[in-house]
Amino acid sequence: MKLFDSFSPRYLVPNGVTCCSMVLGFASIRLSLAYGDATSLVTAAWLVMYAVLLDKVDGFLARRLKATSLIGVQLDSFSDFVTFGLAPAALLSRALPLLAPATFGGAPGSTILIAVVAAYALAAALRLAKFNVTTAVDDPRFFRGLPSTSSGGLLASAFLAHRELQLGAGAAIGLFAWMCVNAVLMVSNLPQPKLGPTKSKATKALQLSLVVLAYTLIPLRKFPVFLVSVATLVSLFGFVHGVLVQRREARDHADHGDDVDAPLLSK
Repeated sequence: MKLFDSFSPRYLVPNGVTCCSMVLGFASIRLSLAYGDATSLVTAAWLVMYAVLLDKVDGFLARRLKATSLIGVQLDSFSDFVTFGLAPAALLSRALPLLAPATFGGAPGSTILIAVVAAYALAAALRLAKFNVTTAVDDPRFFRGLPSTSSGGLLASAFLAHRELQLGAGAAIGLFAWMCVNAVLMVSNLPQPKLGPTKSKATKALQLSLVVLAYTLIPLRKFPVFLVSVATLVSLFGFVHGVLVQRREARDHADHGDDVDAPLLSK
């Protein structure tokens, strides 16, 4: 009996990146729950943003190195749950009482906050579990629901934007509502387009520009307002585009079916 499984060293690269992302998630949770001061919370939010970048890198490396595996898929889901499910939940559970103490600082606001934070983490877990069992049969062009990576990045960047703009308690309540909306979107069946090769030169240039900006601004910890604004617009446009595409294709399919049946009815 082998003490450990044998595997090709090339699998270490993408899985190592995934593990780094998970460590960032653990560190973010630690900063949020163990310290909870404004400086620690800002750092915790940026750690989530760093993990967003790594989440794209591990998949790219796995494909380029031909190192995709079932273990890698499961490891990626565990990492996403920690970093984009638990870490944003921990962040907002400590941040919102500081930003809106009159609302979330005592009962019943604190109880409601804990319940919603738990619901958000559960929604992330359900979204990842559903993705693992439906990805083989879903339309490969779309995600089903809001990806947990997008949700975690949106909430972390929204918190950072709140800090940068020095907004008040009202905006903090809006951040709480945003977490609720993201929880619902993650477990929904709304189609969200996947980033990938496209024939449109304009779309390709836009995608490249956004990627370059993200991988430049996030490491520098710059312009969270810009980051959350662009990410929000991309997600909203993605849902609208996905719904319109699926409705058009369903209508075309129905029309095509009518055309096929017409000669049979005329006989």
